[in-house]
Amino acid sequence: MKSVVDPKSIQFRLTLGLVLVSALGIGGFTSWINLRMRELLVDRHKANALMIASRLSEDASWFEESTGMNEALTKAVNYREQADVAVWVNDPNGRRLVESKTLGMGSWAMNGFSDEVLDLVDGTTGLETVKVQNRYLVTCSSPLTVNGEKVGGLYVVDDITADHESLSRITQTLVLSSLLLLGLVAIAIALYTKNALAPIRKINRLAGEISADNLADTQLEFDRAPTEVQELAQTCNLMISRLSSAWDQQKRFVSDVSHELRTPLTLVNGYLQSTLRRGDNLSAPQREGLEIASAEAERTIHLLQELLDLARAEGGHLQFHLELESVDAVVREVMEMSQYGGDFPRGRLGQRLQVDLVPVNAWIDRNKLKQVLINLVDNALKYSEADQPVVVSLRERDGRSQIAVKDTGRGIPLSDLTKIFEPFYRVDECRSRVTGGTGLGLAIVKTLVTGMGGSLEVRSKLDEGSVFTVSLPTKRIKKERL
Repeated sequence: MKSVVDPKSIQFRLTLGLVLVSALGIGGFTSWINLRMRELLVDRHKANALMIASRLSEDASWFEESTGMNEALTKAVNYREQADVAVWVNDPNGRRLVESKTLGMGSWAMNGFSDEVLDLVDGTTGLETVKVQNRYLVTCSSPLTVNGEKVGGLYVVDDITADHESLSRITQTLVLSSLLLLGLVAIAIALYTKNALAPIRKINRLAGEISADNLADTQLEFDRAPTEVQELAQTCNLMISRLSSAWDQQKRFVSDVSHELRTPLTLVNGYLQSTLRRGDNLSAPQREGLEIASAEAERTIHLLQELLDLARAEGGHLQFHLELESVDAVVREVMEMSQYGGDFPRGRLGQRLQVDLVPVNAWIDRNKLKQVLINLVDNALKYSEADQPVVVSLRERDGRSQIAVKDTGRGIPLSDLTKIFEPFYRVDECRSRVTGGTGLGLAIVKTLVTGMGGSLEVRSKLDEGSVFTVSLPTKRIKKERL
């Protein structure tokens, strides 16, 4: 069974390539958005910390006009105090002069968080982003000067954990949205590539349906397909036209050669037979040579006749005269012929043929059916031992007469069952030379059976034998010409 996804197909490769490009584009855009939002978040809080640090000096200067330095610093810190923002001032020796109430309230006072922040930030300078107890902080440290007097160090810490968590949730939403969008894009790309490659699949399907029977009538048309596909279809049509022309020439050549050679060979064979009948004074070597020449001439004439019949059938010039006949009577007539040789290449068959018949009528061409039975019986004898019987049976089943020719020979390999009806195909070349086979018998049989509206099937097992079954209609059919 063919797999649903073929990694080697053009559709899979195009889809995978476009999906990867889309993934890179969507992923890159999502990453840029996320990075940019983080930068904006940190920059906003840094700007807020810098603003508090820059304004605190001015506020302290203004409050100092009416009070002392420490009280002015306390008022300035309280004035600039914000939720989740801690502010404190140390003197030049590192002693804390003033601090905002934030350090002793809420989550800042839990688990020693304020002390850890103070220990981490004291003594630092500049703007930084740090992480303390899974909480994200922006710190700003700078010298504090009030009215030209250096007071000490100013420290501003802004807790951005809430905003950071909000940003994380937004990031998750962006990632999920990107994955969903990528999935939709992948489906859209897969459908698009499948639709775009549909003309190529159609060409492949039509090419697989081309045979010798429909070669001349096959044309690929893709008016709405892409230009490249139309060019491919035109090239295929040109190739099919050339193949059809070559096939017609081959059939005409086989027919003409068979017809032209059969007449002179018949005359030659007649002359050889006449010489043998009247050649009382011939020596033994001469007689043997003439007999061999006559036998080869007869074999060649038989081959040419088969080629001519096959060429006529393939060219549609083989006539079929179908009449409602007794099939069992035809089979018995062929069996009687076998007792005297006649048309049978193997001569008299003696007791090797066994019959099992029931009365059945069918629409047949009597002479064509005889030819079919002679070929099948002769073919069964070729691949059976001399002491093994060949059984011919006749039954009526499902409105059709079924003639079965069964042998107990060595059988046909499974790999050859679909090829034995091809012209000149022989399962065993060496044995065919011994038996005189040409490889045309079964091809002619199938052509004749098909021309009578029937079908030919074969079942075979190695070392057990083969059964060829001819199925013919018992009702009138319209087709009488092949």
